[in-house]
Amino acid sequence: MKKFLSIFLFIFLSALAFGELSIQEKIEGRSRPSIFSPWSDWFVNTPDMSFEEMIAAHNLLFANAFGLRFQRTGPDVQLAGNFVEARRQRDELLELNPNMIFLRTINMRGTDPNSWALKELYDGDDFPFIVENGELVLGSPPEEYTDVLIDFTHPFAQKIIVNQVIAVAESGLWDGIFFDFWNEKGVVLGGYRTYEAEQHARMEILKGIRAGVRDDFLILVNGLSVTENTAPYINGTFMETFRAQRKSKNYNHEGLKELGNELLWAEKNFREPQINCLEAEGIGSELPTSPNNLRDMRLLTTLSLTHSDGFVLYTMGVQWGESHPHDSTYLDYQGAAFRRNPRYWIRHREQHDNLLHIHHHEHYWNDFWDANLGQPVDEKGQLYAGIEGLFIREFTNGWAVHNRSGKEQIVKLPVKSSGVESGITAIEHIIPDLDGEMYLKAEVDADVNGDGVVNIQDLVIVANAFGKAEPDVNGDGVVNIQDLVIVANAF
Repeated sequence: MKKFLSIFLFIFLSALAFGELSIQEKIEGRSRPSIFSPWSDWFVNTPDMSFEEMIAAHNLLFANAFGLRFQRTGPDVQLAGNFVEARRQRDELLELNPNMIFLRTINMRGTDPNSWALKELYDGDDFPFIVENGELVLGSPPEEYTDVLIDFTHPFAQKIIVNQVIAVAESGLWDGIFFDFWNEKGVVLGGYRTYEAEQHARMEILKGIRAGVRDDFLILVNGLSVTENTAPYINGTFMETFRAQRKSKNYNHEGLKELGNELLWAEKNFREPQINCLEAEGIGSELPTSPNNLRDMRLLTTLSLTHSDGFVLYTMGVQWGESHPHDSTYLDYQGAAFRRNPRYWIRHREQHDNLLHIHHHEHYWNDFWDANLGQPVDEKGQLYAGIEGLFIREFTNGWAVHNRSGKEQIVKLPVKSSGVESGITAIEHIIPDLDGEMYLKAEVDADVNGDGVVNIQDLVIVANAFGKAEPDVNGDGVVNIQDLVIVANAF
């Protein structure tokens, strides 16, 4: 009976989702840049937005449980709760952003067994946690990681993890799942299990998941250390970048080169459809809107655009106990997130200097991200004019340029374009070293003879004027093949 009800619920929810974009369509059809949200799905510099509008501004979201909890009997796992309300929440977000990708976090390395969404999953004494001297072992350092360590090398734990994922897939509410603490170059249960045991367990979990879910179900993992063995099972990496990639306060040339290579490897080796997510850590000791933070935001946004088809985020970057400033927008914020949890915001404002807290994944919304580049046209990782460290990529509505060449560069585009940051409309643009920019194509008038329609007559006029100054359709100073192509495309 329980199995019948589960199947019925799956069919019912699938029917409600009829007409929704497929996962592939969501990923391919979204505009760039695409911003994602790891754990923190609001921003404080948009106080007039609703909580749902803030969430839907992101194209990929993980950690949202939609009010549902896990429960199990033996190794069998089910989701429980108000599925109609869960679907309503999801549909409300999809109405605001039809291209949103939803992932649910699945705990593999550690967990809070008292969490409202998980406590029924860990009821009883049969779940294999890591135990030492009769006590449950916590992640370290304890002030940051208070979760109990899971022995995911144990076959029973693996079965429950796999069955959690299958329950998520069958619900029809999420497009995939996210695994945190995915380190294939080291151990995450340090001192308790071997590297070989952890690697074997990861592979068994991935194989079990793929055997029980549809082909396009997404698996995102946190880590830059995925191997060629597991890559065919995984759709993307959550690349948390830290200040180790910095020199002084800025991302440096060598660190950016390494990140770019990591992105290109992920784009080449991971399973389709891909969802690689680059998170850049802000400078916590400065305001999020400081010149250094805004420059690094542009730099990492354009790195993601030129080296991947994925998602990007630039955070506030404040670590545990780190001294940091706030502007009045943040300290006096009373928007939608405040109304959901006013006690925290009031305490944060009144006890800020004595309150041990972080703003790691929290982020402002940057106007730079409002640009609509459209979909990619060019391949990833292409150099501009063969200049080492200067990357360019064309999109349907413009270009993204990323400069880590070591010096200021001049970029000449095929048509007049407007710099999103600079506001300058021109053919040639100057871009500083360690900076990035997006250029949106300016509107061009392909109706050369002004008769109200673009046709063969306009093509003939342009062809006969080759080498002359007019009619220069794209504004580069000379009539050439590029003008002919523009007119032909406007037929």
